[in-house]
Amino acid sequence: MRSGYMLRALTAALIPAVCHSFVSPSAPVAMATSLKAAPTDIINVAPSFNVDTLIPANDLFTNVVVGMGSSSMMVAETEAWVQPLSLVLGPVLSILSIGMLCRIVLSWYPTANVNELPFNLVVWPTEPFLKLVRGSVPPAFGVDITPVVWLGIFTFLNEILLGQQGLLTMKMKYGI
Repeated sequence: MRSGYMLRALTAALIPAVCHSFVSPSAPVAMATSLKAAPTDIINVAPSFNVDTLIPANDLFTNVVVGMGSSSMMVAETEAWVQPLSLVLGPVLSILSIGMLCRIVLSWYPTANVNELPFNLVVWPTEPFLKLVRGSVPPAFGVDITPVVWLGIFTFLNEILLGQQGLLTMKMKYGI
């Protein structure tokens, strides 16, 4: 029971030491001081830890993370295009979704002049998208539903690419 506790304490003490490029020979003494234990307890628990040599941090980090069974500490390397694309695509899809939502609300007021200032800020950027689908999607009960179709498309793309389990999000987290 005591050795299991000390092993967990040793692992918790080694992880901050990994942030440096090398673990110095005095590291067990410093770790024992921070743990309020004797240096011999730390050394006796981990007999494979050689105090006299310098251990590269990458090897120690890999052994500690694999030994703990923790995958939350692993950081994946991704291609250079993934993060900038997600930083641009997120706001663009959100703005287009808000624009289509405004177009849906604007369709409730057929007498509104869409060439006047507050309305043209919404109509002009969204009209090219709506023209692409208007011939394919017939009006439902006399109401143009193409903004609803585009709102669904933009929301779907946002969730599939940038959602909690989206493709770009998974690519950034795990390098898939």
